[in-house]
Amino acid sequence: MRFIDTHCHIGSDPLRTDVPGVISRARDAGVGYMLTVGSDLATSAQAVELARAHEGEGVYAAVGVHPHEAKTVADGFPEALPRLAGDPRVVAVGETGLDYYYDHSPRVVQRNVFRRHVEWAFEIGKPLVIHVRDAMPDALELLAKMPFDVSKIPLVFHCYAGGLEYLKAMKDLGAYLSIGGPVTWPKNQELREVASRVPENRLLCETDSPWLTPKPYRGKPNEPAYVRFVYEEIAKSRGVSVDALAEIVDANAARLFGWNPLFVRART
Repeated sequence: MRFIDTHCHIGSDPLRTDVPGVISRARDAGVGYMLTVGSDLATSAQAVELARAHEGEGVYAAVGVHPHEAKTVADGFPEALPRLAGDPRVVAVGETGLDYYYDHSPRVVQRNVFRRHVEWAFEIGKPLVIHVRDAMPDALELLAKMPFDVSKIPLVFHCYAGGLEYLKAMKDLGAYLSIGGPVTWPKNQELREVASRVPENRLLCETDSPWLTPKPYRGKPNEPAYVRFVYEEIAKSRGVSVDALAEIVDANAARLFGWNPLFVRART
């Protein structure tokens, strides 16, 4: 085991019809840990159930409400959602954030719900998984205006799409940047440039499966087994071996999520 998928949705269609097969293929491909992520109360509860059921296969969970679904919690979180975060298999809050590309929820509602997630992560001391699409200025402004030091929260910008423009802002926040399948797409040279510049101790890899499938499987449903193609492309961009990159991501994910590292390092 040497790879980690730090963001996937194995309970979503079409993967949910064959979760054991998805996990088995991931393990066969060398994936040691998978973080399956909730998008609302139902999928967050499902993520926790999957993490419990597949504890011995490296599955962990994150719980939260995606900006698309923010309208469903406009009046506040249901009591069951914060309770889920107390499960030992839950290692992060999210995904949350802002998505102005689709605007499935009103923007003011997205911002309010995102703010509540930031407060929640701060209160319980768990990492916050953030989704931002076409909304980086508002996301950064919201974080800057929180009434506490957000640097105290480990922030993960999943499937980072801020380009080179916001890379300095990410560094200033001390945020982790998780990069997925789009880094393998031929026209995405800027993302490969970003991947080459992310500080070594803040780099993560993901699939966001079943979406954003990397080459050579683009056009088909994504799954955690394909995270190795993300590793290969980023390793090429950074001029390192895949094994070297795997050790870097392993150390970062273990530090961030509190699980045991995959790689056993010699004690000095």
